Amino acid sequence: MNWLLLKNSLLVAGLATLLSAGLGCLAALCLEGLPGRWRNRLLAVAVTALALPPFLVTNCWLDFLGQSGVWRNWLPLNIMSLAGAVWILSLLTWPITLLLVLGAWRRLEPSQLECDTAVRGRWLIQALLWPTARTALAQAAVLTFVLALNNFAVPAILQVKVFPAEMWIRFNTTFDTLGALRLSWPLVLAPLLLLLWFARRELPWPRTQGAVHAKLFRQQLGPAWFGTAAVCTAALCVLSVGLPVFQLVSVRRTWTELPGALAAGQSAVWHSLFYAAVSATLVLLLALVLSAPRRLALRRSALGLPSAFGLRPSDFCLGLSWLIFLVPGVLLGIGLILALNRPWSALVYQSAAIVILAFVLRYLALGWTAASRALAGVDRDLTDAARLEGATRWQMLRYVQWPQIAPPVAALWYIVFLLCLWDVESMILVVPPGGETLALRVFNLLHYGHNAQVNALCLTLLVLAVAPLVARKAWCVLRGACSGFRPHAARTTLLLAGAVALACSSCSPGVPANQAPIRSQIFQRVQIIGSRGVGVGELNKPRSVAVDKQDNLYVVDMTGRVQKFSSNGVFLLSWQMPQTDLGKPKGMGRDRDGNIIVVEPHYQRINVFSTEGKLLVQWGKRGTNAGELMMPRAVAVNSRGEFLVSEYGDVERVQRFTPDGKRLLGVIGHGGNGPGEFNRAEGLGIDAQDRLYVADSCNHRIQVFSADGKFLRAYGKAGTGKGEFSYPYDICVDNTGRQYVCEFGNSRIQVFDAQDRPIEIIGGPGADPGRFGNPWSIALDSAGNLYVADSQNHRVQKLIRKSSVLSLRSKVLCPPRTRDFGLKTQDSSHG
Repeated sequence: MNWLLLKNSLLVAGLATLLSAGLGCLAALCLEGLPGRWRNRLLAVAVTALALPPFLVTNCWLDFLGQSGVWRNWLPLNIMSLAGAVWILSLLTWPITLLLVLGAWRRLEPSQLECDTAVRGRWLIQALLWPTARTALAQAAVLTFVLALNNFAVPAILQVKVFPAEMWIRFNTTFDTLGALRLSWPLVLAPLLLLLWFARRELPWPRTQGAVHAKLFRQQLGPAWFGTAAVCTAALCVLSVGLPVFQLVSVRRTWTELPGALAAGQSAVWHSLFYAAVSATLVLLLALVLSAPRRLALRRSALGLPSAFGLRPSDFCLGLSWLIFLVPGVLLGIGLILALNRPWSALVYQSAAIVILAFVLRYLALGWTAASRALAGVDRDLTDAARLEGATRWQMLRYVQWPQIAPPVAALWYIVFLLCLWDVESMILVVPPGGETLALRVFNLLHYGHNAQVNALCLTLLVLAVAPLVARKAWCVLRGACSGFRPHAARTTLLLAGAVALACSSCSPGVPANQAPIRSQIFQRVQIIGSRGVGVGELNKPRSVAVDKQDNLYVVDMTGRVQKFSSNGVFLLSWQMPQTDLGKPKGMGRDRDGNIIVVEPHYQRINVFSTEGKLLVQWGKRGTNAGELMMPRAVAVNSRGEFLVSEYGDVERVQRFTPDGKRLLGVIGHGGNGPGEFNRAEGLGIDAQDRLYVADSCNHRIQVFSADGKFLRAYGKAGTGKGEFSYPYDICVDNTGRQYVCEFGNSRIQVFDAQDRPIEIIGGPGADPGRFGNPWSIALDSAGNLYVADSQNHRVQKLIRKSSVLSLRSKVLCPPRTRDFGLKTQDSSHG
């Protein structure tokens, strides 16, 4: 048992439960005393707070109270702490207590308050309100505790060590399935106890109308108590909903970053919408089938349930569905990997189907329960009359049941759509190559520090969230204009057929061979080096590559190992970086003497190793002043042996140091999107004239500087076309001036000539040889072969130069390097 994790998890969940319960009770006091119109408005705000994406709220408070937050000068609180996780989880979960407690108080009778008008204020709460709401408050507390205990996104972004985040890190870095499952037992036990607690209890959800008049409740409660509750509720609505939305739309860079973020994230926008819409539709269809009154009965023996349990198979399946919903989505991802990471299931495992399956399994319980309740409320007289008339099951559903259940079923579809739209943890381990969503991109951007593009992507997500409502309104207007048009089964069939066709079109089955031809003007074939795993010669999300003077390949991955391979991919040796708790190394290069440079962003230092893995030099001092390092990401060495180091986060710049790293020679750039300014400077390249090429990732461009740091030119813009970029991560330049750019967002390599004109595009999203899954880094050897750190495919791909081009001897003038940006789904805050 990891007692630190247990203590942190219990503290976060317990304190968040106490705080959200107190805030929810105060809000319930306020809403019970408000007139119906205002009560409904505040209920809508509370539901909005409950439905907001966790990363949107977290991003807001990072902007205010992060390491460089705008409030830190007068409010010295660090949101990236255990207390910060408690605060954000409380803002996300207080509506649970509000809804349940208000539902209990909505059942009060006027006579209970009028029987003794002297019972007011504190005595009213003690004698009547507390006994009435005690059970509901206990239910809300248990539910909140389980949800906070199993929350993954907030602690992971804030780098708080709790069970869900550590279970993800354990599996993500070492593929230690048993170790991750051992950590998960409290996360399974708590939902099981919750299900037992709610098994025979009814949730008192609030009604629109109550028996007690609001004015009577306010009079008996007293102005002091009601005024205090009203002020607290107003502040709570501002803090949980108002501030996140205001911060999102008021920051100027949200709007300046929006066009580039949209152009670079076209595929992520499509994936988000497609996954959410298809998953919500499948959940709805399955829920209606499973909830149908005349559904096929399951045999008890098929599930092996003893009769002593007194449990129907359908109840058991529903309980299992609720358990899947309540446990962390990361655990579901591990289960899907164990079940489907097989040759026979490659069609599902390597396609969008794996994500849709994860979402359907995760949210089926919500749909099943809601559909059952909706069908239970159908007028039985109508169903009996239709049955006597000989109606078929389809006719019964279409003409009798559907008109009555359509509104709640539509609401169910929309709720599941929203949950899938910003779900991160269910798909973070199983996302297929090139299948990244906006939610995953936002999560990983936050992972590695606040970034201006997070707001733009969150705004895009909110637009996608209201898209179904706009589409529904447009459909109603169109249907009113064409009142004679009555689409029925054909429309539904066409929609489902289209969804299936789209899902199948994104499949990329098959196990790649070790070598394969590639379509390129420069390269003739591709060789695969490494495979998924943590053993000798195996790779776990490689993010950095380098090549020494003998053309040996060096790779660093999520395990914190540096592995050395021969030029033909044979494993030679490895060494482990000594410290990896704060994060893994994510930058590599080669110095003038042929030694291997390894950058450790989270430790703010540069390491120089011999080719045999012996540490020779280590330097770097944490800080934001000139000469200090804050999240260094990439390194390059010019012909004079000087080190150039890119940084991002609190500072956006490239610094130039002496060969021993002890003296600063100059600083290039600062944050921004103008000429010579950076928005997440990543990869660095050096050409024959010592000109510096910078992969300006979030500005989606390449910037070129002279040897002394003067801005020369820039090229590229956000997009997916030729000459356009989506998060360029790395760049190398050969001795002819030809430039090779590694694009993380588009999962491809672009080649440019010395005049910045595009020559060709190599690859694209996929798992086949010559295709990539979020590549992080590239390196050229002395023969002009290009090595690509194919991160999500857990391999390095070597693009072998054509013999007709070998005469150019594209000698590498920018030592291979890599860095980390944090958009990938499987990366962690400790990675």
